Amino acid sequence: MTESRIHEGFGPIIDHFTAAARDAFDTRLAALSAGIDARESELIRAALAQALYENARLKLNRVLLLELHAAKLGGELTGEDEAGRFAQFVAKALSPQFAELLQHRYPPLRGRLQRALDQQCAAIETLVARLIADRAALAEFMGAAPGRLIKLSLGQGDLHEGGQTVARLTFEAGQVMYKPRSLRIDAVFDAFLAQLFDEEQRIRVPAVLDRGDYGWAAFIEHRYCDGDDELRRFYRGLGHWLAMLRLLGGTDIHLENLVASGPVPVVVDVESLFAAARPVASSNYGQAYDLAQTLIQDSVLRTGIVPFRSRSVGFGRADLSAAGSLPGEQPQLQVPVIADDGTTAARVELVEADMDRSQNHPSPNPDVSRYWDEITEAFLEASHRLRRLDADGRLAPLLAAFEGCRARDVRRTTQVYVEIGRMLWHPASLHEEAKAIERARVLFSSAGGGAQPSPEDIAGEIDALRYGDIPIFALSLSPERIAGTLANWRGMRIELEEMTIRSSLVVTQLNSGADGPDQRDSRSHYARHPHRDRLDERRRRLAAETIQRLLQLAVRGEDGSVTWITPESFGSQGWHVQPLGADAYFGLGGVAVTLAGYRHEVAHGRADPVAGVDEALEGALLALQTFVAAQTPATVGGFTGDGSRIWAWLVLHDLLGRPQLLANACACAAVLEQKGFDDDPSLDITDGSGGAIAPLLGLAEATADPRWLALAARAASHLESKVRVDEQGTYWLTAGIADPIGGFAHGGYGIGWALARLARTDAGSEDDRRRWNALAEGAFAFQDSLFDAAAGNWRDVRMKDTVNFPTWCNGGVGIGLAAADLYARHGDPRDLRDLRRAVVASRGQWGFTHTLCHGDFSLWELLVRASALDPQGAATDFDEATAEVVSAIEEHGIVGGITRQAFTPGLMTGLAGAIHALNRMHPDCDLASPLLLECRRKTAAKVRGTEMDTDALAIS
Repeated sequence: MTESRIHEGFGPIIDHFTAAARDAFDTRLAALSAGIDARESELIRAALAQALYENARLKLNRVLLLELHAAKLGGELTGEDEAGRFAQFVAKALSPQFAELLQHRYPPLRGRLQRALDQQCAAIETLVARLIADRAALAEFMGAAPGRLIKLSLGQGDLHEGGQTVARLTFEAGQVMYKPRSLRIDAVFDAFLAQLFDEEQRIRVPAVLDRGDYGWAAFIEHRYCDGDDELRRFYRGLGHWLAMLRLLGGTDIHLENLVASGPVPVVVDVESLFAAARPVASSNYGQAYDLAQTLIQDSVLRTGIVPFRSRSVGFGRADLSAAGSLPGEQPQLQVPVIADDGTTAARVELVEADMDRSQNHPSPNPDVSRYWDEITEAFLEASHRLRRLDADGRLAPLLAAFEGCRARDVRRTTQVYVEIGRMLWHPASLHEEAKAIERARVLFSSAGGGAQPSPEDIAGEIDALRYGDIPIFALSLSPERIAGTLANWRGMRIELEEMTIRSSLVVTQLNSGADGPDQRDSRSHYARHPHRDRLDERRRRLAAETIQRLLQLAVRGEDGSVTWITPESFGSQGWHVQPLGADAYFGLGGVAVTLAGYRHEVAHGRADPVAGVDEALEGALLALQTFVAAQTPATVGGFTGDGSRIWAWLVLHDLLGRPQLLANACACAAVLEQKGFDDDPSLDITDGSGGAIAPLLGLAEATADPRWLALAARAASHLESKVRVDEQGTYWLTAGIADPIGGFAHGGYGIGWALARLARTDAGSEDDRRRWNALAEGAFAFQDSLFDAAAGNWRDVRMKDTVNFPTWCNGGVGIGLAAADLYARHGDPRDLRDLRRAVVASRGQWGFTHTLCHGDFSLWELLVRASALDPQGAATDFDEATAEVVSAIEEHGIVGGITRQAFTPGLMTGLAGAIHALNRMHPDCDLASPLLLECRRKTAAKVRGTEMDTDALAIS
């Protein structure tokens, strides 16, 4: 009997349960001794014993723990010390009476375990027989006689189809992989690649020796790249893989299925090709949204190469992709272990563990962000090459070579099977197996995201899991299946695929918390050669080109609805590539406002006509209406929540004059009225109660209904309930940040601005308004306490060893714009002081991004608005500021916000905001600015009782 090499408390018991299977295998192995020598036989027996032990351990541990504690509580363990008491339990578990006890409490356990072990033994016996039969063929395949087998590594994959698994065999002459499946598809795929790429530079799959229903594959050694040239070649190879797998419907190329062999990314398991497109369940958000979800699901994302966050149970939102899974950014996994093993206090505990480092990366500390362009350019190059082959009629004949190949159909993630399999082997399930089987059937039947499985398929899945296998489905590729995959590829929108790749790479960078390549020099996108020549012509051209780009990447439903796909933040859940939501910051609300604003400017001769704007606007309005009706926002704020929806409908009503749009704003306010503010943790302008106030004031003005002033007063009451006061002033704690912060979008200054606005209305009582004004004054005092006179800027507790950036969201630009708004309304010298401080701190700070949130457009807004209000203290040449922005975009292209090089359609960080801001750069433009949640176009203004001229009114 071969002893287990694992010394654990339950080790002798588990060895006891596997003994019969080991003994039977030894007998059968002896019959094969003519093809293997004694040392090889011993090595095989040891590998089998280890594999059986690990298999049985996973299935028995929880039962043994339960029985251990039952014996302890029943007073059966009477030894003098811990070691003695645990030894008593081990002795009990080895007795015939314990086997009878298990049969009584867990009737299916012994039979199921024995079958799992027997089929595992049979699979390994088959492997040995095949090795003996193929030694001569392996000599030719490996280029030399293999020599003696010196190591056998079983379990190089999951158990499938009766305990079969991938194994690595190490001979004296080298290593080879055994795969218990047909490898014809691998051979055909590599031949296909050889016809498309130069032999020396191409991507590869391992060489194979196909033996029908099994085969042998070359072992690929992992090697890091040597220098930047090899790294660039590797990432270009990833782009080529994306193009090939998108054509062939390839899936499941996750981090363990790709090996970096120097500059060549080698895919070591390509059985999951020609996967059928799976329908997306209706979202109730409209046809455009569902189509966008379908495009995402059918895109390069499903290859497994492009970064994605796992939603599988137990994987803690890990990135399992071949290009992602960056070291240092993976979450810790919760791994079950036996604590206090070998004692009567033994129990299961979850401990945090790092994911094993895979061999998919070409360097020890990969920086994928440096090679985004290589990946996307190689994808486009290969995709266009395939398009040309298809146009010439040469692609379909190449694909015909795959007919008859065995391909795997991945219907569920492996982790889903692992979790349900674990449930089926739980002691409670073994005690009442019928209930557990029904539970598994319900879980499999209700799982979404694909075609409904048949009852027979589900029964087969459950049966496989009951006996230790991970279910697997395979099919012989038919001409119809291949033609369907080719048709799906022909319908691919290459520009959307490129956008998805780039967005996914950016999302990986954002989720890792690392800086992208453009952030290493945060102010590198300023104009090197700003000039005023033909300035308005250039501005108009940029706006038209940008809106054409926006329209080009729209997703259009058959019902006329329109949406876009973008990287979007979901707070603690990280960033994901998603269709737009309904908010104003990232979503449809802001994009619809931009489209309506562009149409308005075209009608007034200040923008160039672009075909398709009207259709896109109507489609975006339809999609927005549908989304708003189906979903209540998670926040209440002015840019992401209920307040943002009210604001968008008000601006759209102002621009389009349709009564229904004002009714939509009222409906959104009614939802907020019902929801209230008591559960709002954010408080700030972007997400919280402070941001709801300005849109509600706009709605009250548009409808003359005091109901909305009363609702704004409820928001103020919530802010009052959360306020804190100390010697610095009045402040609020921002969700997720330990210390109080200032600033407009996320901090106390913005909340103070909202309360100051509310205090000058008829909302509440006179006492209420007096308190709100006092709170606002305290918030401004707190912001003043953060001002560093030596640096000429405000401090931010989140920024170490530096003052704040001149941005709208956190820094001086937002403070200055709010101060300008209050100064224009009330003429308070304090507001003028803050405005001048902001201008001094921000002037000349061009080149961070070209966005409204934290870029040149909001800086332009501040400088021009300040100059109109305070021409003596904050004068700025209008054309000079405009030339800085226009020239920078001409030199660098539009550089987005947090998402940088990804396509971002949204208002505050993307193309919609750039279009809107370019429009506002015309001196006569009267569009409202979203930066202060303005709801109406401007036709008149007063500053300290002095009527301003129309040029000034354009930006007031």
